[in-house]
Amino acid sequence: MDKAFDVVYKLLKWASKVTGLTYHEINIIVYFIIIPVIFIILIDRIFKTHKLKIGFGIILLITLLSISDFKLFSTIIFNKSVAFLKWFSIIGLNYIQASVIICVIIPVIILGILFYKSKKRK
Repeated sequence: MDKAFDVVYKLLKWASKVTGLTYHEINIIVYFIIIPVIFIILIDRIFKTHKLKIGFGIILLITLLSISDFKLFSTIIFNKSVAFLKWFSIIGLNYIQASVIICVIIPVIILGILFYKSKKRK
């Protein structure tokens, strides 16, 4: 688990360096925008609709327009996410284990299922 965490951490740090955004900003963009958008695109493909994409786009636009300081917003949301992941210690998972399970393994499984269903649906 430590290796998976380290790979993802280094990838996000690299993206931060390349874009000039902070690590917190990149983290929020990836986990709260990019990954959900991919899921929504696949779900819409499965159901042959555009409703979720349109709805998420509207919500995202309103949210982004209402945030005056994205750097501060990202730090606050990142810290809340860390607190959430640390909460899993009550079932015996440390921060790194919870991060890999919640932020890597579960999204990959969901992506695999959605991708399979979207291809099967064609």
